[in-house]
Parts: sequence; C-alpha cells; structure tokens
Amino acid sequence: MSKRPLVLIAEDDTDMAQLLAELAQECEFNACTTATGQAAAERLEIGDISVLLTDLRLPPPDGLALLNIAHQIDATMPVVIISGHATVHTAVDAFRDGAFDLITKPFETEQVRAVLCRIFTLLEHRTRIDCLTTRLAQINNGVAEPITGSSAMRKVMHLIEKVAAIDVPVLLTGETGTGKEVMSQIIHRLSSRADKAFFSINCAAISSSLMESELFGHEKGAFTGATRSKRGLLELADGGTLLLDEINSAEPEIQSRLLQFIQQHKVIRVGGERTIDVDVRLIAASNQPLDELVKAGDFRQDLYYRLNVYPVNLPPLRERHDDIIPLAETFLLKYAGELNQPAQTFSEQAINRLLAYAWPGNVRELENVIQRAVVLASDKTISAEHLPDDFRNTSIVSDGIYGFIPPNATLAEMEHYWIRRVLENCGGNKTEAARQLGINASTLHRKLKD
Repeated sequence: MSKRPLVLIAEDDTDMAQLLAELAQECEFNACTTATGQAAAERLEIGDISVLLTDLRLPPPDGLALLNIAHQIDATMPVVIISGHATVHTAVDAFRDGAFDLITKPFETEQVRAVLCRIFTLLEHRTRIDCLTTRLAQINNGVAEPITGSSAMRKVMHLIEKVAAIDVPVLLTGETGTGKEVMSQIIHRLSSRADKAFFSINCAAISSSLMESELFGHEKGAFTGATRSKRGLLELADGGTLLLDEINSAEPEIQSRLLQFIQQHKVIRVGGERTIDVDVRLIAASNQPLDELVKAGDFRQDLYYRLNVYPVNLPPLRERHDDIIPLAETFLLKYAGELNQPAQTFSEQAINRLLAYAWPGNVRELENVIQRAVVLASDKTISAEHLPDDFRNTSIVSDGIYGFIPPNATLAEMEHYWIRRVLENCGGNKTEAARQLGINASTLHRKLKD
C-alpha cells in the first residue's frame, strides 16, 4: 500500500488507548484515538478510517453500536471489539454483526499484534485486487503484465528487459507451466518488432512431417493433399517473432532444417526450389535442460549453441513464494469476469492453503485451480472448501510475518527461510546475522549469492 492505513481507536482508558496506538504503529498503521462513542462516530463519518478498534463499554454509542455505524459507512471495514466484560452472548452479537475479531482484557500484546498483522495483510490483499481490476481492464491483446513480487522473478524480468531490444535468439528454460510462452510474448512486445506478427508453434504437438510444412511452408503438389501453395510460420512471422515451444521435442530432421535457417536466414518450402529471405527473431523454449539432451545425443550441439545465445531460466512457482497470492488474485479477477461469477476475494484459510501447497504444475496449475474455485464459489469469497482435496488436507507451518513454510520443504528451502528470517531480524546487518547463525560472514555472503 502506498500510504499507511488509519486505525481509529475508541477507548476511554487513556493508557490503554496509547498502548493500542503504539501497537498499531508497530504493525505499519497510523492511529488516532477517541474517548467516547460519539467522538468515534463523528470521526468515522469523515471517511478515511480503514480499521476500527473499539472498547465494548463506552460513553454512548457503545462498541456494538459503533460496529454497526462503521459498517454503514464501509461494509468491508475490519472492526475489532476489545472488552473486559465480554460474555458468550456479547461475542455472538459481535460476530453476527460482522466483527473481525474480539479481544478480551487483559490481553497479551502479541495477541493484538497478531490480529493487526492479519488485518494489514487483508487490506494489502484488497488494495492489490483494486489495482489488478484496473490493470486487467487496460490489458490489450490478452497479454498481462508479469507478476514480479519475488526476487527470483525480478531477476528474470531484468534479463528479459535487457535482451528484448537486442535482436538475438533467446532460450527460455524452466519446468512445464512456468510461463515461458507469456515471457516470449513480453520479449516481443518490448522489442522493436512489437508492431509485427508474433507466432508460436509447439514442437511436441505436431508430427515431424507436418511440422516441416508448418514451419517452412509447402508448394502446390508437394504431397498428397497439397492443393495450393502455403506459407509457413517462418514466412508469416517475417519482421516479427516466432516462438519454438518445447524445442527439446523437435525431431532430428526439424533440428537440421532449423539450423540451416538460422545460418542462412532463408526458407525453402517443402517441394520447392527457390529460396525466400526471411527476417524473424527466434525464441526457443524448453522444459528440459538442452545441454543434458546434447550430452545424451538427443539434440544437435550446433543448434544448441545457435539457440543458447541468451539463456533465461524461469524459476518454478515453489521458488516464487511472494508471487503466489498476486498470481491467484489475477486469475480470480480474470475468470470471475469471463465467467460472470461473483467471486472477488479469498478467505484467510484459502490463502494459507495456497501458500502451503508445493505447486508441481507451477503457474499453469495455479490458474486451473483458481478457475475451478471461481466456478464453485457461490458468493464473493473463495474459501478452502472450493480448493481441491489436496489443498484442504495440506498442513501449514506458520512462520508468523515471515510467511508460510510448506510442510514438504527441502533442507535447502528451510535454510533459505531461516537465513531470511535471521537477516530480517537483524535489520539487514549481515555481520550480526552471520554471528547469530553461527557461520562466518564469507559463508553467509556465498549462501546469499547462491
């Protein structure tokens, strides 16, 4: 959020009000206080309050009345009731009227911090949804801006932005579903060829004989059924960009012809004799390491060198923890709009389940899961029950404000989380972090670099 949300604290005990204000400020809020219900109601009417913390017993109107006043002004405002006189009946009334939480006095300061942190996360979520709604309405040609909240994706985008304007082949590698086709479209859009055509072909989905015709075209009579001449994708993409998706699956014959094209920038149609000059930028994508295929003799080494001019590896979603919820929110808005469904947000439990899952199918799996949840949700909120059984049965290891550690995290991932936590606790001081971790500074620097 660009500015701190404002918490209104309605509390007639001056010392208690001051303590709550300090706790709110520690949790990234601004705070203002009032000592009476009437003053609180007048302050709510101004319209800039994001959260209400109110004592139950106040000079009228009391806390429950303020809860209703707040929701008349903003139906989504989180309201926390704080009381030393709460009963079961009071709690039922508060939650029935939409209270976010109820805290009983005397309370532990950590309890209040935890509630405020949950509210801050909720408000951040709502802000992102508002921004995404605006951004999705402005998207042209069906290509969304990439989600780059994680450091891993920021590094990828840095590489993409550097190479987009340089007319060299790009090799995108990464697991299935990591978004290689989306990245290839972004490269095209950021390049000097953006006003020309962008095409893609999946080398794993087409037979070798058909693939040759699709790429290079054919002349009339070149084979049975060739009743007319046809331009291939290389010709059609002249001046623009062609993505060779799953290039690791290309047959040897296609590999040979692609190598010849890259060397000469000329196309000879199937069944033809004349050469056709073609200016097209090639982007190759592979879900397997091509260097390993070269060693195994399954991919031409000379073609590999031609394609591997500028390699970019897309990280799996499990290494992009900070991108999971923004991506989920993007897909939520996309499919809620396309399918005319009411879903607008996720419950806290659903968010926790999404964060705890390992995502073997990466971004593509996340998109499918959210699309399904949008269809199943009958109201504005997607809850854990709308997620597949695998998600509902996932246990969550909470790491407080540092995020959620998947229960199946590897030792290396656990080390990453712990180093990050200690470093943040030390305010970024690497020397102190190394001391607390029991390692020397050079070892910490190497681990951070890795």
